Amino acid sequence: MLENDISIEPIEIDSLVSMIKMAYSFENWERVISLSTTLLDSVKDIRLEQSQLIKTNRRLNRHISYYFGYSYLMKGLAHQKLKEYSKSIECVSYYADLSWLDDSTESAKIVIEDFHFFSKANSLTLEILTGNKYKMSEYIDYLENNSDQVLSGLITILESAIVHHFNIDNELSLLMRHVRDYSFYKEQVIASKYLSLQYMLALYNYLNKNYSYALDYTIHSLVASDKLNNDKYFKKSVALFEILKTYASVPQLTEYSNILNKIFKGEMENEESLNFSSYFVGSSEQ
Repeated sequence: MLENDISIEPIEIDSLVSMIKMAYSFENWERVISLSTTLLDSVKDIRLEQSQLIKTNRRLNRHISYYFGYSYLMKGLAHQKLKEYSKSIECVSYYADLSWLDDSTESAKIVIEDFHFFSKANSLTLEILTGNKYKMSEYIDYLENNSDQVLSGLITILESAIVHHFNIDNELSLLMRHVRDYSFYKEQVIASKYLSLQYMLALYNYLNKNYSYALDYTIHSLVASDKLNNDKYFKKSVALFEILKTYASVPQLTEYSNILNKIFKGEMENEESLNFSSYFVGSSEQ
């Protein structure tokens, strides 16, 4: 674990950014907060050196405003995921205005404007998460105009609907057309978002007693999480299917059994000396 008082060399600053992204993809929110704090403390030290005109060989691969903005952004997102909304709102306020880092260079202006845009979008996200349904239309418009944010936006809407008991069928019909097949989402962070969306769609339909749809989404989540090598969502999907099993049709039960059997056979393909056929799900052998 990195400690905040450790001196960070320049190359390690960008390594920290990569580590934060990795922790985010694994949904390790506490580690995201810890690493983001370390990143923030490190760039504060560099900023102090710059302000005091201290000669240093340390350099950054991006403008320093990026690291300030990114540390607050990711810390805020982690607090959001932990439902610590007041802390998340505080983080948003910090990266909403990074003009104090403007050194009149074009790179600084672009970064500062980007994080200001992110702050407006994430403020709107927090409005939805805290139950302000009156902001839903504005949020949908934002997502329609920023299709790269649809996965995250749909997760936000589903989280709010589940907690605050909203019906979001109309919103889902508008936005789901932007979601592509799981084979399109191979990058780790994006893949995790896609699987989270599918799992939450299953939960939303389950809570609204649309059991057939819930089971279909759960089966799809099983297939996608296996293909995308995400054990966490595979296990969550198996657990959810078992909860929903009493509502499953014969074709759904058969498909579920076939998925597990295929995976089990794949895992055992090198164990030629052992006969596992009698243990396959749905096997009629004794």
